[in-house]
Amino acid sequence: MACRLIDLDAAPWQAGGHPLERKKQAPEVAVTLLEFAPGFADPNPCRRGHVGLVLAGELAFVLEDGSEVRAAAGQAVHLDPGTVHRARNPGEVPVRLFVYSFE
Repeated sequence: MACRLIDLDAAPWQAGGHPLERKKQAPEVAVTLLEFAPGFADPNPCRRGHVGLVLAGELAFVLEDGSEVRAAAGQAVHLDPGTVHRARNPGEVPVRLFVYSFE
């Protein structure tokens, strides 16, 4: 059993896979701090599982059937692996999301 601290404040921001996305990733651990600028809409579907907490803004998850689930600051979201989804920022302020991803 191990316990480690992850200093995301000290980690540098990195470019994400989209021009309106940036991230801080923990080394060797599947946790990430994401920031999505207003207008962000991921063009690529994701099938990974996620547990996340929205820290700022409001994040929308567009599901494969076209339905949308929105999570505001202070709300957590759980997506089972295999749930096809795309994230987008429908608001006018950046979204910050702390997320743990898994297969």
